[in-house]
Amino acid sequence: MNTITERIDNIIAARSSSLAKLKAASETLEKCSETVKRFERLQAKVASDPAYLQLFGKPEILERIKGVSTAGLHSVGQSYKAGLAHLTERFARKELHISFIGRAGQGKSLVMQNISGLSGNVIPSAEGSDCTGAKSIITNDPAAAATKARIEFFSQMEMIEIVNTYLANIFYGEYKVGSIDAIKNLPLAEMKSRLDYTKVRETELLAQLEKYVLHIGEFESSLGTTREVAERDIEKYVAQYKSDDPSEKYFTYLGVKLANIICKFPEEDAGKIVLVDTIGIGATSLGTEDKMLDTVENDSDAVVFMFRPDAFRPRLSNDEINIIDEVSKRISPEYAKEMFFWVLNRVTSGKGENAKYMPELKAQISGRNFPVALVLEVDCKSPEAVENELLTPILKQLSQRIGNVDELLINRLNELGEKLYEEYRAIADAIDKILVGAANDDIKRALFTEIQGAYKTKVLNTLRDLYIQKYFKVREHSCAEWEQASKLALKSIFKSIPAKDKIVALLNDGTINQFNAVEFCTDLMRIQIINRFMELDAVLKVLVHDTKMEAVYILAEDDKGRLGKVVSLENLSPEEWLDAFMTKTECAKKYPLLTKALTSLENFTINVQGFLIYEIRRNLDVIDFSLQPKLPEISAGLAEKDQVAEEIITWLRLYAEKVHEGIEVTLKKLNSVPNKARFAALKDFYDRAAYSGRDETLSVTTQWRYLYEDWMSVIWAEKYKAHFSLKGQAEEWDDMVAQFKAQNKKETFAVR
Repeated sequence: MNTITERIDNIIAARSSSLAKLKAASETLEKCSETVKRFERLQAKVASDPAYLQLFGKPEILERIKGVSTAGLHSVGQSYKAGLAHLTERFARKELHISFIGRAGQGKSLVMQNISGLSGNVIPSAEGSDCTGAKSIITNDPAAAATKARIEFFSQMEMIEIVNTYLANIFYGEYKVGSIDAIKNLPLAEMKSRLDYTKVRETELLAQLEKYVLHIGEFESSLGTTREVAERDIEKYVAQYKSDDPSEKYFTYLGVKLANIICKFPEEDAGKIVLVDTIGIGATSLGTEDKMLDTVENDSDAVVFMFRPDAFRPRLSNDEINIIDEVSKRISPEYAKEMFFWVLNRVTSGKGENAKYMPELKAQISGRNFPVALVLEVDCKSPEAVENELLTPILKQLSQRIGNVDELLINRLNELGEKLYEEYRAIADAIDKILVGAANDDIKRALFTEIQGAYKTKVLNTLRDLYIQKYFKVREHSCAEWEQASKLALKSIFKSIPAKDKIVALLNDGTINQFNAVEFCTDLMRIQIINRFMELDAVLKVLVHDTKMEAVYILAEDDKGRLGKVVSLENLSPEEWLDAFMTKTECAKKYPLLTKALTSLENFTINVQGFLIYEIRRNLDVIDFSLQPKLPEISAGLAEKDQVAEEIITWLRLYAEKVHEGIEVTLKKLNSVPNKARFAALKDFYDRAAYSGRDETLSVTTQWRYLYEDWMSVIWAEKYKAHFSLKGQAEEWDDMVAQFKAQNKKETFAVR
């Protein structure tokens, strides 16, 4: 990838995949929220509908239902939902945003002028004083023919709220306005006379409030509107005074919520970036720091902190340290270490010259472990220095690291999702405990015969009949499928002997004698024979699959264990079904002894490597001359290559017959292994499923009963619903519980 522009384009394109994940997570959250609302509606019915007392049987059960709290879930859920919306908005942007922050007069606006190519009549800047009046964002558009801005004004209600906030902070509720006219008519003289001027903060805030009262008429008609303006007029909306005549004041900025400025940046490799200009911290506007932090958190892919040391502030003060701490808290230290840039504004001449302070300042910074990505010392008055020493390093870091940062943001959101899952699970567990309590005793009694018959007779007894009637009787006998396949492999031993023409070609090579040729041929024969017998794994795999499937059928089929009602067996291998079943029923957590039994069946395997290959290897010793004392005698000389080849083939046939004879004897001893292994696997599964935990309080048979009781509404759905025919309440409750069970998974509340 050649340019930063291309990298940024790819980052923006890659975010589309995250958008799809965020959308899916939002849809899942809505489904879960609806399930919770269903439960809350039923809670309300339980409190008011006498039919539910008849349904559940005991008043204490109704009290337990009414006592389940959803408040914690709603609190965390709102934060998670807001986080999803925030990331969705962030990843949907078509540019990367760089925000500039810092106290007033540190060079933020000057830097943005040099990056964007805009002048001071568009981006206000003044040395050491407040000049920026409204938040601006400057968007790089390589196709822009001229600079323009879209000015968005506060609404009337927002303006009333702003003024009331000032009044509350100055007079603590003594004054309040409800209209624009009320703002105009605030009694400034009376308010000034009542103010204690020893209170510096309140005095400064009243001076700022006075601007709204005296000048609101200048922008009243624009409130609630947006306006497109040309470059020459932008200053009037964003600055506090005219760039070339500070005595000429502007006040329209008071009504401006946002100025979105579009222009073409002089740096061609700037890519699709947006610069965000914030009002300087320390400005008299109320809530400046809060607005800056909101911008940092919500609008920024990267944050640039500007600091210009001077004679009055040559070292770091608590102000700078506090700003860094607050930003780090908002975006997280991990994010800050990737995308928070500290720019030291170096002034090389004039009364503000500060180069002499830089070494000590850098030593102070390096001595502390600040969460920043880069510390950059830049002459911010120089367009070239800003481009090469500030913009390029920041864009490079953005293009290289923003993908990791996006992943970090998703992981942080998933941490909140985990908290939401804990709240959801607590409700699900509470509902589950209600279901397995007295309220569900009637249906358990009604289905007692079916439950007992399912796991005792239909599962365990049928499993016992399977391993006794089918596998115990034949475990000492040869396995027909294996024997047939192994005989074919045995016959292939003679096919491993090289043809005469290949041996002659070998002898014609000129670098090998007749004895080397024999050894070369036997080396090839061993590999071919081993490979052929390894192919028998395919037969064993089928035998294992069929055996597992026999057991799984017993568990799943409607006329046997009926557990296929919980997880359908259709189109699943036995291993897939066992895994899906254990996951859905949370088997490891709720039925640990049963889990061990099912896992033993899932993990059962037989392979050639395990029981046969070492015997095959032993019988191949006869054709392994690294293990034999001498090579066979070849009477013909190399001049008679055809005769030599004939003699070699004769020897190889003799060897092959010995190998065949040895392996044949071995196979006769081992042909019963597949049957023995299958019997052992089924017997082990049965023993674990029938007898585990007999010496403990909670035996495996009890866990079988719990499993069927927990899922009886699915396994015997019709009987379960028929038992609860009371005005449909049971069906409504059961459906709600089924939804809770289906969604009660950690991954439900995650962006993935």
